[in-house]
Amino acid sequence: MKLPTPVSRLVALGAGDQLLLLGGFDSSTTTANVLLVSPGTGTVSVVAHLAQATHDAGGAVLGGRAVVIGGGIAASTTDAQAVAVSGGAVAISGHLPQPRSDLAVAAGPTTAYVVGGYTGSTELPDVLATTDGASFRVVAHLSETVRYPAAVVAGSVLWVFGGEHQGAVTDDIQRIDLTTGAASIAGHLPARLSHAAATVIDGTILLMGGTDGRAHQGTVYRFDPATISVVSVGALPTPTSDMAVAVLADGAYVVGGETADAQGKVTTLDTIVRLQLSH
Repeated sequence: MKLPTPVSRLVALGAGDQLLLLGGFDSSTTTANVLLVSPGTGTVSVVAHLAQATHDAGGAVLGGRAVVIGGGIAASTTDAQAVAVSGGAVAISGHLPQPRSDLAVAAGPTTAYVVGGYTGSTELPDVLATTDGASFRVVAHLSETVRYPAAVVAGSVLWVFGGEHQGAVTDDIQRIDLTTGAASIAGHLPARLSHAAATVIDGTILLMGGTDGRAHQGTVYRFDPATISVVSVGALPTPTSDMAVAVLADGAYVVGGETADAQGKVTTLDTIVRLQLSH
């Protein structure tokens, strides 16, 4: 399936049997578009516009609303923006304690966790939690500050994969106990990785795409939190970084992103790719 225009660095969220795509970078400019995509029918419609265009943000569905957290255009923002999952008016729902972009948001059943990112000059160690997109509280601190990480919540643990620390791509896997706030570097990826995406399908944690700082990556990994092991289980059709991923009942959908040609020229993608677990 194709998008009307290429887009990367966006937020993708599941809304019933549809995808809600918010903001991002469309090759030339940061967009405020909110798109509703129906994979079953192939239809795409603009259902709203963000109050502020943004890219390199994170997002989650909280209390029936889609919330876009942070990001920015030329500068990082403190804004959290909320819209009904069916579209409509967008409002500024709250503000982060500090401007933050290049972050990841990992969502549990009722709480979203904001991890990684920077202010525009300083990397941020604080892990924030919100249940409504209006107020944010500090629940932990990263062992290693990172921009462009991937993250998921599994039970009472937040897992943070890779990212960039002080300009260098890392292979660290960070574990944050959301009950106690304890954080540690629990293991390492097979290679350094940032600008990747992570999600959970049927209890299985998947990590995909990204860049090692030199080339775009296409590997899809399965992560086992019991053994801290990372195993390759497939590949994306195109090596991709800076995509968004959302889970619907029939699988995970990888939306947009960036890749490079043989000459190293980076291009933005207009693709929507469905991933399914093989049983």
